[in-house]
Amino acid sequence: MTSKERLLLALQRKETDRLPYAPLADNYFAASLPKQGFKYDLVEALKYIGCDIMLRHGPAYLPVYKHSVSVDTIEKEEKFETHYKTPVGEIYNRFYFENGTMFMQKHLLETIEDVKIMTYVAENTDFTPTFDAFYESEKNLGDFGIWTPDVPCSPLMDTLQVLCGLENTSFFMVDEPEIMEAMFNALHERNKKVCRILCDLNFPAAFSYEDTSTTIMSKYWLTEYAIPALNDYANILHAAGKTYITHMCGKLSGFKTEIADVLADGIDSVCPPTTGDLALPDAQKAFPSKILIGGIEPPSLVLQPRDTILRNVFQIINQIPDKSGIILSTGDAVPFGAPVETLKAIADLIRHFGRRSLEGNISQDEIEKYLSSLQ
Repeated sequence: MTSKERLLLALQRKETDRLPYAPLADNYFAASLPKQGFKYDLVEALKYIGCDIMLRHGPAYLPVYKHSVSVDTIEKEEKFETHYKTPVGEIYNRFYFENGTMFMQKHLLETIEDVKIMTYVAENTDFTPTFDAFYESEKNLGDFGIWTPDVPCSPLMDTLQVLCGLENTSFFMVDEPEIMEAMFNALHERNKKVCRILCDLNFPAAFSYEDTSTTIMSKYWLTEYAIPALNDYANILHAAGKTYITHMCGKLSGFKTEIADVLADGIDSVCPPTTGDLALPDAQKAFPSKILIGGIEPPSLVLQPRDTILRNVFQIINQIPDKSGIILSTGDAVPFGAPVETLKAIADLIRHFGRRSLEGNISQDEIEKYLSSLQ
């Protein structure tokens, strides 16, 4: 079975030949490849690792602005600013990149007047498909894996993470809830345009990078603002027969009842302690009908020795007897500096045990014998 076949079957909750293993690898990890003696080439590194490749952020669409809205990104002393110029005012952010990760230095929305400008921008944003680019990327990857496109996250999460930040979002929601809700509505209508475009794209699964966590929102915000938006996106995509997955890499235990009601087909980047608070076996009990992707705490790949990480993988294998719809991955992005050889060791382990990686009956003696053979 090829990696592409294995992942496609897992996303349909169908039987595979072994446990799929697709770490969430992006530029955060790829930026550290040269320091490990590899080219800055994520796909080639993943092929060497031998995992099932599930690439994110497939190039499926681009924004198109109308009614005198212009957007320009400029570089200043290794920092970047994106300026939105409109007939009702101008807003801009400032950000920079370090080790493949973007850091926001100035949020786009700092005053309630900025929120009104963003509402105008959202109301005047359309999208154009770039399906040829998506299919070309998919063709180049071949049987090594799959490409997945993005669905926008909920307007609340977009505001918390990117547009405003937690502090300003909290103040604005208390002081000017009607203005904030007007922006949420405009962003939501904009996001639904993306979903309708994706209905015409042939893809294995689409992801909303929602980053849900009890550390950044209340249960009220989740149920009042986030889940209704996600369910709308799910309904649009489901009507076209598409698979829709929400990326929820935070602490989820306090939201288990609410997340179970989200209409998404699966949850991506289920993360155990200490970064998250929900181990993969517990997530399966909480969300038995959903595709689950995750299980490995990302920092452990840098902080723990190889054998400890492999024992953790054995534990996951043995604690989940039913692995239909389970894809072993990292509970968010593989971190900068994660050893390529450790990621490869996980792939080798799963390949070594083959079908038994689905059955969960590997004894402790077998585990230690296998680890000893690696010395």
